[in-house]
Amino acid sequence: MVVLATAMVPQTGISTLAQKLSVSYDRYGFINEAHPKLRPVETNTAGIFVAGACQAPRDIPDSVSMASAAAAKVLGLFSNEKLEREPSVAVVNRELCTGCFHCQRVCPYGAIDRFEVKDRKDTLLKTVAEVNKGICQGCGTCQATCPSKSVELEGFTDEQVFAEINALEWTGQGNSGEGGRR
Repeated sequence: MVVLATAMVPQTGISTLAQKLSVSYDRYGFINEAHPKLRPVETNTAGIFVAGACQAPRDIPDSVSMASAAAAKVLGLFSNEKLEREPSVAVVNRELCTGCFHCQRVCPYGAIDRFEVKDRKDTLLKTVAEVNKGICQGCGTCQATCPSKSVELEGFTDEQVFAEINALEWTGQGNSGEGGRR
């Protein structure tokens, strides 16, 4: 016996919406969750949640369950008086930025925008990268990719990281517990 059924496909335009929201989607056009087991209603963009058939073919009880989970996540965001963001976010030094936008291409959260630097006469001097601190999750991918070294994470400049390494070596924590400096 052969049973043929019409395939379920995502809503037309979902890929355009996903691109505007900086949300990833699969080859079939369904929106991807951040992690299928640990974060099933969250996307890779902070504050954007998924529920129901936009993520995969689902029945009504499953869609309602996911909608409840997404609503709980949203209520969690607004449970405090102030919305908390990642404490360590990327910062671009406009003086050093060459405008190559490698950082924008690799940012998994879509947190890098283009910023036009103009003089007092409103003449365009150059276009540089700018970090949207509300979206940035502090992963450091942009910093690792930047060829001009113009991107740094707040609280994690190269000098600060090297100072931490040197401090660990000095106390012996960085060399198998032998103690002292090598």
